[in-house]
Amino acid sequence: MTGFESFSIALDESTDLTETAQLVIFIRGVDKEFNVTEELLGLQPLKGTTTEEDIFNKVQKVFRSFGLPWSRLVGACTDGAPSMVSLRKGFIGILNEKATELNVHKDDLIVLHCSIHQQNLCFKSI
Repeated sequence: MTGFESFSIALDESTDLTETAQLVIFIRGVDKEFNVTEELLGLQPLKGTTTEEDIFNKVQKVFRSFGLPWSRLVGACTDGAPSMVSLRKGFIGILNEKATELNVHKDDLIVLHCSIHQQNLCFKSI
């Protein structure tokens, strides 16, 4: 995975049958030959709290374990939970705050709301 020229992640947090919050991290990356790889990057339990810092720290841990440089992150897709999307707090907010430190070009970072959740929200309004 360290051969990616750029990559994006999709995050979702949900609770399993044992009442433990689980953070699911998917990755889609492209290499120099334009080969695209999509796979489950990690499943991280969130014991105790599920704050934006908890989520950010788990993502950072997974990035370190796979040697993924933050500078190659071009997109993030999350659900609508405040711990994910809040611009002041939330994973995206923390990412924006730490962008310079992490060498992420926040102006080039594409942030999306999960398409499944978008469809669900749209369906509720019909």
